[in-house]
Amino acid sequence: MKRPMANKSGGRAVARRPSPSIAAERLQETRDVFTQRPIKMCEIVALEVVRDIVAERLQPGDQLIDEAKMLARYRTSRGTLRQALRLLEVQGLIHVRAGRGASTVVGEPHSANLGRTMQLYLHMMGANYDQLLSAWQRADAMLARLAAENPDRDLVRQQMTPFLRDDDGCDAGHPIGEGLDFHKAVADLSGNPVLSLGLAAIGGMHTPHLLEATQMTELRPPLVRDHARVAEAIISGDADRAEMLMRDHVGGVIEAFHAVWPRLVGERVEWR
Repeated sequence: MKRPMANKSGGRAVARRPSPSIAAERLQETRDVFTQRPIKMCEIVALEVVRDIVAERLQPGDQLIDEAKMLARYRTSRGTLRQALRLLEVQGLIHVRAGRGASTVVGEPHSANLGRTMQLYLHMMGANYDQLLSAWQRADAMLARLAAENPDRDLVRQQMTPFLRDDDGCDAGHPIGEGLDFHKAVADLSGNPVLSLGLAAIGGMHTPHLLEATQMTELRPPLVRDHARVAEAIISGDADRAEMLMRDHVGGVIEAFHAVWPRLVGERVEWR
């Protein structure tokens, strides 16, 4: 291995810093990555609508002002406003009710809507379902650990207690639907909305495939028992155990996914 060359004073050579001109060029290249296209006016209006929803503390289902008032408030054209509303509707942040008595109401920032957008990126990147499932296993294991570490123990017990049950006496239903409630509750307890939304979006991208599989109903009893064990660990504050049990639980679902769709595992992630 080559040793660092000594400088004339006998010390070790100091690594050269890039010249100011080179550093400026690199900074500009980095900026260009994040500013490849100008922000469209409809995006600016969409942001203003979201800001007003937050400022006015509107809740899902609350009605927004009508189009005429929006045009006056945001000082934009009808075409731009409608593009902005369509953008928000695609993201699930608002719902436009057509027909007589048409109105626009506030939606909910649900992870499934973020997941749909992420699927477009993942498909172009060549990511496959095997990689998606692996990411889901790691993501939900992390969320389970964070939920167990949540300092609001009353909230933890409130959210996890409904899952402290075995399969006896439960209404028959699709296990994936029940699983969505469980995994969302765990994500919400992470205490970090950034992680909760982002990681939950990863976990939800494969759900449409599972919902189509009638064979998955056979897994209902063990899945419900898994939920109960993870819930117990989270309530007790045992982060290591909660993380391990969630990893094993998701691993079981992944095995079922492989069994039902052996060919799909290696295919690109796509929107369904």
